[in-house]
Amino acid sequence: QPFLVRFYDPNISERDSRGRTLNQIIGWNDQKLEWSHDYIQTLFPLPEGSLFNWDVPLIDEPTFEAFRSRSDLRDSLRRSLTRMLSFYGFELNSSSGKPEVDLKADHEARFRNWVMRSNHNHLRITRIIRSLRVLGLEAEARAFFEALEEVYETGLGRSRIGPTSMMYWTRAAERPLYLAPDEDDDDA
Repeated sequence: QPFLVRFYDPNISERDSRGRTLNQIIGWNDQKLEWSHDYIQTLFPLPEGSLFNWDVPLIDEPTFEAFRSRSDLRDSLRRSLTRMLSFYGFELNSSSGKPEVDLKADHEARFRNWVMRSNHNHLRITRIIRSLRVLGLEAEARAFFEALEEVYETGLGRSRIGPTSMMYWTRAAERPLYLAPDEDDDDA
């Protein structure tokens, strides 16, 4: 089985290259999530490599097929999403039968982590949206993107989140999966 399948499989709980399990990472406090930069590529992998971490696990065809066919892997991925949504000031609500992303009561305090121009969390958010879509959580990716759009459209968001970040989030949410968000439209 590919590494990412073993990492996300709740019966295996493979450790990453730094010896951490999924449960350990999603159990971190917000400060550790903010200041650690080598976990997001494992929690939300992509088919493309990373400019910031050369040793990232990539989604290959067996990984893609495993996540698409196994609900236990998608459930574990959803747990990662739930943790990161909380970090960003959101919560996942599926009570209506379809995923929705709502603001948490303490969202203003959480927004300090990312509602600002040129913040590294904007890259993380792009990665999260694309990873969710590739690995089979399209509805959750759409719900997160819609929540981000709503924040962006408010006075707070529009003045502090640049249009470039919104463009990448839109690309991650809407482009065909074979196109990465950072590919130019001419290349697409």
